Amino acid sequence: MSTRTVFSSLLALNILVVVAAIAIYKATGEDHFDESGFVTFFSFFQLVAIAVITGKIKSQSLLTSSPSLIWKIISLGFVFLAADEVLKIHEHVDKGIHLLFSIEETNITDRIDDVLVGLYGLVAVGVLWFYRSEIMKYPQAFPYFVFAFLLMFTMVAFDLMTSRNDFLPYVFGRELAPSISTFLFLAEDSLKVFAEFLFIMGFYVILEKVKSERAAGAVA
Repeated sequence: MSTRTVFSSLLALNILVVVAAIAIYKATGEDHFDESGFVTFFSFFQLVAIAVITGKIKSQSLLTSSPSLIWKIISLGFVFLAADEVLKIHEHVDKGIHLLFSIEETNITDRIDDVLVGLYGLVAVGVLWFYRSEIMKYPQAFPYFVFAFLLMFTMVAFDLMTSRNDFLPYVFGRELAPSISTFLFLAEDSLKVFAEFLFIMGFYVILEKVKSERAAGAVA
């Protein structure tokens, strides 16, 4: 399947899922961005898809000059993120830290789980930077990764702003804060699934390139 076809199909699917979730929320107040909503399960399947794609890059690259360790690390990382999506591991870690150290929940400590998500992103950037010599072989994937990380860290920023009813009223006033909070709330998980879509595309581009390298090597 061509990259353009995959891009168009996945983009349309992501838009459909997000628009449907927002429309339902606006019409009924039912939150499908919540952990039991269909957006969470859609996100789970996208993360699993990334793990599968990077796993295939690993298996395909075994017959090329590409080292496979980076792809194994990335694949396992997205397996963890998929598990975290449905099990909310970062939220349980947040609660565990409060219980372990007997910390009273405050406006700051209540954002530990959001910070953990940001750390996931920083670890991912660090891994890609450490193995940059391998990643740089596929410049066609760079734009996808850049925009994916941009959306991811924007999502974390939105999450930090809406975790407690303190920041937005202080900055925008109590009259505007609820409307802005609703907008950021809806945008937050929307950005997440679009970031996942871009990661899928970036790794799909690499997979297709690795396949072509393997085919060329077999012919040679």
